[in-house]
Amino acid sequence: MKDSLEFRTQFLKNKCGLSGKALISALKYLTFDSSNTRPDSVLELFRTFGFTQPNITRIISIRPRFLQSYNPVNVFKPKLDFLLSTELTRAEVVAIVTKNPAVLESSLNNHIIPLLKLIKSTTGNSGNAVAILKCSPYVLTDNPKSFLLNANFLRALDVPHSQILKLLKARGGLFGKPHNKFRKSVLKLKDMGFDLDSSYFLNALPPLCIGSDATWESRCMLFRSFGFSNDEILSMFKKLPVIMCFKENHINEKMEFFLKKLQWTPSRLSTNPGVLNYSLEKRTIPRCSVLQVLVLTYSTSESYMISSILAMTDRKFVKEFVSAHKDEVPEVMEAYQGKLKFDEYTFKQKRQFNLQSSGIN
Repeated sequence: MKDSLEFRTQFLKNKCGLSGKALISALKYLTFDSSNTRPDSVLELFRTFGFTQPNITRIISIRPRFLQSYNPVNVFKPKLDFLLSTELTRAEVVAIVTKNPAVLESSLNNHIIPLLKLIKSTTGNSGNAVAILKCSPYVLTDNPKSFLLNANFLRALDVPHSQILKLLKARGGLFGKPHNKFRKSVLKLKDMGFDLDSSYFLNALPPLCIGSDATWESRCMLFRSFGFSNDEILSMFKKLPVIMCFKENHINEKMEFFLKKLQWTPSRLSTNPGVLNYSLEKRTIPRCSVLQVLVLTYSTSESYMISSILAMTDRKFVKEFVSAHKDEVPEVMEAYQGKLKFDEYTFKQKRQFNLQSSGIN
């Protein structure tokens, strides 16, 4: 038993490239020993089709049972051959399977082939279908019945063909969601005032389809506890739909910083919810700490919006706020590296940056 475990461990490490948590997790699903030749046959088949070591490592870390549960020639090869018979290149097939290994577990005749026909009929031609597969590999494991119902539902609402194509490319997996859930989510967005032909609709549909009604209501209750009105919550969702998927502890931490430390109002934050999409530890606090140092030392008289500063690329921020002042104010480097604690009180007392315009009052 011990020798078999050691064999599996070394096999996963040396031949599959697994380590750490991925290795420990994979071992829970595997029982093969040195007398079993199937694991090597699986890897050999993948290599024959052009899968690289990083590809294999990802696939096995996601589906370790591939090594022992399936005959690679009977189960995997026909599906890979079929995908290669489409207009997909070998490299594209490898990329699709690497991202969504579950496709190799789907029935070729009862799932993959019928689904590809549906995608072609929905998108208009095989070229569009191939483009969908490349952009959204998870569409290949959609439920065919749900796919058809959901695509037809969008057409019934007069959603333009071009918009359906965009949604398929961006989030094709949504078409496999249970029809009742998909339908309810689309109608909810429509009732909220979303234009079904807009990019806002494309961005807002995934959070609703993926999240539960209970999650939606709990997030609304949480925002209300911080003083947001229903209109302000809706405004934030329209501008930053993913906000309803944030974990509660992350929302609490960000509300604590913006509403209490920077003293933004709920109204101000609902107007600029994009600032909530940044990491507090990696971006927001370090940048505000840099501003704090500059404010305290009167290093500049320029006026900036905090939301604009947070939206800057790292390169631009470092150039304008760190490199430009580090000789005169060495502390900006420490602040940027997170070595100086952000002090909201001194930050609000000294305002050489005309921070009134940023909403920090």
